[in-house]
Amino acid sequence: MIELLIIILIIGIFCAIVAPSWLMFINNHRLKLSLDRAYWAMELARSNAKRDKTSWQASFKQVGENVQVAIHKSDISPAQVPANQWKSLESQIQINTNDTTLLPINDQNEHKENGTIRRAMFNFQGCPVYKISDECGLTNHRAKGNLTLSHPNLKNGDRCVIISTILGHTRTSKRQSKPNDKNRYCY
Repeated sequence: MIELLIIILIIGIFCAIVAPSWLMFINNHRLKLSLDRAYWAMELARSNAKRDKTSWQASFKQVGENVQVAIHKSDISPAQVPANQWKSLESQIQINTNDTTLLPINDQNEHKENGTIRRAMFNFQGCPVYKISDECGLTNHRAKGNLTLSHPNLKNGDRCVIISTILGHTRTSKRQSKPNDKNRYCY
């Protein structure tokens, strides 16, 4: 009986040591998976824009503890996108609004500084644009930007999808130890 209690005690100690690491691994995996889906959404919007020769966008919004994404034509406002086309990323993933520079918009696809939806819009050539009618070389530099995702249980674990050129090149990154010249950590 004593031997059995010792074995149970050893297993309990082992579980207490391993559990936090396992939770960190799971949360990192959720964040990475969500980042991959956000990257895929932007790439799909860009590809659809080039294929259809019309503007498409990837819209992101925070709904409770979930971030949702929809890929749709830019002439359709996020409010008109059917509910079944909004796909949730992993649970507990949040948009870090301090580090996200994608254009904030409202449900009607209008630019609002306090907008709750973030969008990445691509024109018929696949370039990120500020307005539907913008062309590649004439667009506002604000069309480029990044979407930063975070998990509340991962300090300094932010990950981001960055539209880094006016031609629409998209890449991923993680939180850097030092801020850039714009006081952003995800670059």
